[in-house]
Amino acid sequence: MPEITVSDSLYRQLVSVSEDGDLDKTMWRMVAHYGRGNHPGD
Repeated sequence: MPEITVSDSLYRQLVSVSEDGDLDKTMWRMVAHYGRGNHPGD
């Protein structure tokens, strides 16, 4: 899986909004949401 580097403050924000502390699930939801917003016809 690819890795990304984020600032400590962004990481803390992501962890704080993660459901049950599942950061991977939260990140995949963000990717899906981004994809729907940028490719609404797909």
